Amino acid sequence: MDSSNDQPVPSNSELMASAKVMSDAVAGKETDPGKIAGAAADILDAAANYGKLDDKQGLGMYMDQTADYLHKYETTHTTTTTKTDTDTSGNQTTETTTTKTDTSGHKTTETTTSKDGIAPSCDDDKCT
Repeated sequence: MDSSNDQPVPSNSELMASAKVMSDAVAGKETDPGKIAGAAADILDAAANYGKLDDKQGLGMYMDQTADYLHKYETTHTTTTTKTDTDTSGNQTTETTTTKTDTSGHKTTETTTSKDGIAPSCDDDKCT
C-alpha cells in the first residue's frame, strides 16, 4: 500500500494477533467492534502488500479503501478494558470500562465493578 495516509504493514506477530482476534470474533469470544475492525484492516493491509496489489486500481484499490475505512472505524468505536485486582485476603475485584464513540465524536464511558469471593453480609434475614 503506497498511500501516505496508510497504516504501516503489520509485523508477523501483529498479524498473528490480528488473526487471533478475528478467530475469537468468529467464535463469539471477541465482541469489541473497534478491535475486530482493526484486526481485519491489518490483515487486508498485509494481504495487499504481500500480494503486490496496485492500490490505485482494481482489487488493490478496493482493499486499500476498505482497510482505510476499517482503521477509521477502529479509532472511533468501542474499546473495553478490564482490570482485576486481588487483595491480601484473596478477594478479587474486577473493573470493566467500556468507551463508545459515535460517528459525531460523542464519547460515553461505562464502568462496572464486580467483587468476587466476598460473601454478602446478612442482618435480620436481609442480605446485602
